[in-house]
Amino acid sequence: MKSSAKWLRMSLFLVLLALALSACGGKNDKEGASSASPSSSASSEPSESPSESPSESPSESPSESPSASESPSASSSNEPAGTAGDVPEGYKLFEDKIHGTTIQYPEDWTLQEGLIGIAVFLAPLEDANDTFRENISFIVEDLGGQAITAADYVEITKEQLGSGQLISDYELVDEGVDTEDGSDAAYLMYKGVQGDNELTWMQSVEVVEGKAYVVTFTATRDSFDQYIDQAAEIADSWTLY
Repeated sequence: MKSSAKWLRMSLFLVLLALALSACGGKNDKEGASSASPSSSASSEPSESPSESPSESPSESPSESPSASESPSASSSNEPAGTAGDVPEGYKLFEDKIHGTTIQYPEDWTLQEGLIGIAVFLAPLEDANDTFRENISFIVEDLGGQAITAADYVEITKEQLGSGQLISDYELVDEGVDTEDGSDAAYLMYKGVQGDNELTWMQSVEVVEGKAYVVTFTATRDSFDQYIDQAAEIADSWTLY
């Protein structure tokens, strides 16, 4: 992976995932994701995925802020890149053999599989009054052969967010694209409100060989800076083999 500042390349599925997770965590929810509110406007299935809206012409004009990290495919090899001996002290290794991928995450974070995508990792509750668990998710989406770029993916995401159906008080903070070394990546940062939570999302997407690799970090506005470095480290560890 490239520097942690370059992991931010965002996506649509992550909007939905992050929204589903925005109901996660409260002081009575020790496992976080399991308590996602069924009344939440988001679900594990997007209401309109890029593959369903190829006609929507996404455009992306990224800024100089968080740029995307090296794509998972850039780390690909014939052998698993992560092994127990490679994991830093204080971290655990997650491996998904179906997608041939590994991710390293802090041992005090909680792994959630089967919620959406490959995996979701939730930060620990800060104290007894904490009502939201910051989280980062990973998704691989087959685009079904459609000519959708990362910028397209981000634009569709923005259109959905702007509709007001997923979150309220949507505010675009930053966006960008990364074509360095021929990559097709884009990122998106935005704010919004869901339920009682004022949240900030950092999302990234890179399209490689017909698949979208998506990472989303979701945090309350007060805790965003506290967890962004750890989230970046987790994202940078994403490797395909």
